[in-house]
Amino acid sequence: MVIQVAAVLALAGCSAPRQPAHRTWTNATDGSVLVWVPGGEFSMGSNQGDPDEKPANRVRVAGFWLGEHEVTNAEYAKFLQATGNRKPDFWDDPRFNKPNQPVVSVTWNDALQYCKWANVRLPTEAEWEYAAAAGKRQLRYGTATGKLDHDLANFAGTGGCDTYEDVPAPVGSFPPNPFGLYDMAGNAWEWCGTTWMPYPYRADDGRDGPEEGGYKVMRGGCWHFGPFHCRVACRHRHMTYLRYDYAGFRVALSDSEVKSKRAQAQSVLIGSLRDVYRYLREVSLPPQQEREALTALNLLVRTLRAAGLEW
Repeated sequence: MVIQVAAVLALAGCSAPRQPAHRTWTNATDGSVLVWVPGGEFSMGSNQGDPDEKPANRVRVAGFWLGEHEVTNAEYAKFLQATGNRKPDFWDDPRFNKPNQPVVSVTWNDALQYCKWANVRLPTEAEWEYAAAAGKRQLRYGTATGKLDHDLANFAGTGGCDTYEDVPAPVGSFPPNPFGLYDMAGNAWEWCGTTWMPYPYRADDGRDGPEEGGYKVMRGGCWHFGPFHCRVACRHRHMTYLRYDYAGFRVALSDSEVKSKRAQAQSVLIGSLRDVYRYLREVSLPPQQEREALTALNLLVRTLRAAGLEW
């Protein structure tokens, strides 16, 4: 598998190669794309890493949706325009403010406010590590091959496809990992919704609660840190109110939350179509226009029924 991926990367040069199709869902509020991460069990942590990564233990993660890439400046700009929240410190710095770069210099509280506005959430620490490791594949780094070099990620230094000297790369500049997720190694540290606590990890001990106090976990490394910090098991942490030029985030949703949003959108769509259908029946149109309009509407209705939607 690694050899096959490496061959594809060689043919693709420095552009991210086309990946097999993954299930995706687009959030209407900010336009972000979330990728389906199938649930499973994996070994979380590392007995060869930092003390707070030990002991490694088996953790089961339910399937969920995770941002295809880190939240970008373009997406964050929609949030600022809608809410009037404070701009990040480097918002006007040309090194950090390109629309397709990850937004950085956001506090955990900033990320939380964004998630509330966009009707999403931050991933838990377990979800993040599971997704980066590609589940049971147990990758060491969240890259296309599980290895780390400058053709696969943006981290300290430059070389190969990594020409980004001490700045974040545009999201998606490097190949995604096997789950279809970009920049899970390097680029920007990513806030998680989890409060830092010692291992072993337990989902029912309160660490994944919404409390705003304490240290919050960051994952993934960044353009300014070396390979050790880009490992999927590496844990970083900061207080919720602190700003750093390397701090960004990506969003997540539970499957039940996406299903609920889809059902709401479908309900609105069907209601609107019913209104249009009644309107066409009530107004007086030239016969040809009426036939064309009703034919198009009936075709749409049949399509909705074929998709399992009640009309």
